[in-house]
Amino acid sequence: MTTATPMPMQRWPLLLPILLITATLLLFRIEKLLPVESPFAGDMIHSTLQFLLGFGVLWLLKAFGLFAQTGLLRPVHEWPRRWPLAVIPMAMIGLINLLSVEWSQLQFDSVRFGGWIYNSLSTGFFEEILLRGFCFYYLYRCWQERKNGLLMAAIAQALIFGLAHLSNLQSVPAGDVVPQVIYATLLGIGFAGIAAYAGSIWPVMGVHAFINAMGDLNNFFGPDLPDEPGSLASYAVAIVVISCASTLPGLYLLRLARQKAVAS
Repeated sequence: MTTATPMPMQRWPLLLPILLITATLLLFRIEKLLPVESPFAGDMIHSTLQFLLGFGVLWLLKAFGLFAQTGLLRPVHEWPRRWPLAVIPMAMIGLINLLSVEWSQLQFDSVRFGGWIYNSLSTGFFEEILLRGFCFYYLYRCWQERKNGLLMAAIAQALIFGLAHLSNLQSVPAGDVVPQVIYATLLGIGFAGIAAYAGSIWPVMGVHAFINAMGDLNNFFGPDLPDEPGSLASYAVAIVVISCASTLPGLYLLRLARQKAVAS
C-alpha cells in the first residue's frame, strides 16, 4: 500500500499565505506606477484596488472551505455577550492617534470626507479579509491538531502582516520602517484575538477601519507637509502602548477562544 505524498501547501502551511501577501505587494507596487493627478486620487485608486482584492479573497475563502469559520454570516446575537469589551482596548489606539492631529490646520469638505471614509473602510475590509480571514484561519486549520495551534496561527499571521511592511523600505527610511513592522506584528496578534473570541471578523474590520481613520485625519484634511521622522523615544512609547492595548489583550482572548473550543 502506497502513502500519498502531501501537497506542498500541506507540508509547508506558511507557503500559501506568504505567496498571497507577496502577490498583493507586487500589485500595489504596480499600482504606484500609474499616473495620478494628486495624492488624493492615488489614495482612491489604492482603496478601490483593496476592495477588489478583498472580494477576490472572499472567493478564496469559499474555495478553501473557510468562509464559515470567519463568521461573516454569523448574526450578532450569536457573538459572545462581552464582545464589545474585547474591542475597547484596540479602539483606544485609534483615540490615542487623535493626540497627533493638527486640528487648527484641518480643512473639511465633502469630497475629502467621502474619500477618508472610503479609504478607511477599504483598508479594514481588505487587510482583515486577507490576514485574519484567510491567513489566520487557513493556518489554524493546518495546525489545529497541535496543542497551541490557535496561538501559532495568530503569531504566524501577525509576523507575516508585520514583515509585509518591509516593502516600505523603497520609499521610507529604515529607522521608520522597523517600528512599522513591530507595530503591525503586535496589532496583528490583537486583531486575531478579537476574531477568535468573537467568532467573526466583523468587529476586527470595524476597529481596524476606526484606527486607520483616526490616524489619517492629518493626511486627508491637513496641508501637504513632508513627513518628519519619529524619535526613538516616541517609537518606544508606541510599542509599549500597542503591547498593552492590543497584544496582551489579544493573547488573553486567544486563550479564551481556545478554552471554548476545547470545551465544545
